[in-house]
Amino acid sequence: MRSTLSWLLRIFPAIIVGQTLFFKFSGAAESKALFTRLTSESLGNPAYEAFSRIGTGVIELIAIVLLLIPKQSFKGAILTMLTMAGALVSHLLFIGFSGSNGSLAAMALISLICVGIYLFLYTNTNP
Repeated sequence: MRSTLSWLLRIFPAIIVGQTLFFKFSGAAESKALFTRLTSESLGNPAYEAFSRIGTGVIELIAIVLLLIPKQSFKGAILTMLTMAGALVSHLLFIGFSGSNGSLAAMALISLICVGIYLFLYTNTNP
C-alpha cells in the first residue's frame, strides 16, 4: 500500500506538469501570451519570453524524469516543489488567477501538495 501511495504521489504531479510541456515547447499562443506577460511584468522586457518559456519547460521535464526514477525521486520532488512554488508566486505577483490562469495555478498547487506529501513521507521513512 505504501508503495502504491508513493507512486501515486509521484505520477499524479508528473502527469499534471507533463501535460503543459507540449504547449511550452510548441510555442502555443496561450503559453506565449502567459510568458510574455510574465516577462514583461517581472523583468520589464517581453523579449525574454521564449527563453523563460522553454527554460521552464526544460526544468519541468527534468523534474518529471527524476520523479519517475525511484532512486532519483527525492531530487525530482524537490525540483517539482521549487518549480511549482515559483509558478504560484508568478501567478500571485504577476499573472493573476483569471480565466485559464486560475486552472493553471490550481494544477500547480495540486502538484505542490502531492510532492510535499511525498517528501514528508520520504523523509519520515528513510533515515
